[in-house]
Amino acid sequence: MAVSILAFAAGCSSEPDIDATVLISNVRFDPQEVSIPVGGTVEWHFDDGGLLHEVHADGVFDSGVNGDSTFRFTFDTPGDVEYHCSIHPYMSGTVHVG
Repeated sequence: MAVSILAFAAGCSSEPDIDATVLISNVRFDPQEVSIPVGGTVEWHFDDGGLLHEVHADGVFDSGVNGDSTFRFTFDTPGDVEYHCSIHPYMSGTVHVG
């Protein structure tokens, strides 16, 4: 019985499906714009040789400062969300939700 419970638990994941992935590399977001459905999740993948970045949208989300990791956010409200890197303010992007 314990084995079947473990097998069931291993098959369950609390992480949402990823609807769009944004690569952070060469001091830019790629792609700069993504479109997802309401309730969709975007994953930012920090892959810029350890260079620190912070994905931030005022009042919506903040990844914290990262160098080599990922950050995910699920968007429950339709509309356009503009975000930027607070360390490199010229880095910006948009998530189109809806």
